[in-house]
Amino acid sequence: MDLEIVRLIQHLRNPVFDFLFYAITQLGDQLAFIGIALMIYWTIDKKLAHKFVFAFMISALVNTSLKQLFKRVRPFYYQGVSSEEAWRTTGYSFPSGHAQAAGVIGFTALHEAKNRHMKWLSVVGWFFMIMVPLSRIYLGQHFLSDVIVGVLLAYLLAYLSFKLVDLMKDDEHIYTLMLAPLFILALFFTKNHDVYIAAGGFVGFALGYYVEKKYIGFDVKAVWWIQIIKVIIGLSIVFVIKEGLKLIFPDMLIFDFIRYMLIGGWAAIGAPLLFKYGQRYLQKNVS
Repeated sequence: MDLEIVRLIQHLRNPVFDFLFYAITQLGDQLAFIGIALMIYWTIDKKLAHKFVFAFMISALVNTSLKQLFKRVRPFYYQGVSSEEAWRTTGYSFPSGHAQAAGVIGFTALHEAKNRHMKWLSVVGWFFMIMVPLSRIYLGQHFLSDVIVGVLLAYLLAYLSFKLVDLMKDDEHIYTLMLAPLFILALFFTKNHDVYIAAGGFVGFALGYYVEKKYIGFDVKAVWWIQIIKVIIGLSIVFVIKEGLKLIFPDMLIFDFIRYMLIGGWAAIGAPLLFKYGQRYLQKNVS
């Protein structure tokens, strides 16, 4: 039944849908998460960004663990399912990592739509939770059961993660830092690429978030044009760390961990330091 649903949806294939769904599926990729998390952290609400990152990392680790447990092959390995080379994702199929990512983003959007009375965020949330999973089926990367379980699991984990962070109250930076050794410990039990980058990102962010809250106190508020400059500069340096260091570091898991730890550290403490003093200069010298 799962396989027949993939084949049925792929009957809709045409160049327009191919382009559209390939673009939509990128919204469930790690780059979309990094962009959203950092824009929230740098320009909207640091605590909300912390909750979002916390939920996403927990969801990613659960996803990787379940994939290793079930080891379900992807639909494009079956006859009658087409998948372009550029669409193909490595690893196992169940549950869908893109669907889980979309589920965490969707939960966060719905959560903030209610808290901030911004109804349009609900539309964004539902778009992520419906269209990203649908794109994964259309592209032949996942079965229907993969994406349904992925979204539901992500929604549950995000809900529990948000509640857990709320219980931490104003000590969330301390408790988050205490979890960092567990992510490092996990590296001794797996050689999975996704675990290494998730662990690196979490450790870097946890360390940076702690230091920023204790000693820097960066204010996210700024005029609109400074916010744009912050995002452009901040994400450009993220790209340099992520892609530039590939040219220097050997292709080894430990260096993937280091790259993403540096990204997390730059995002949580490097960029806030730059923005704090850069904003003061710009506001003082630019009318």
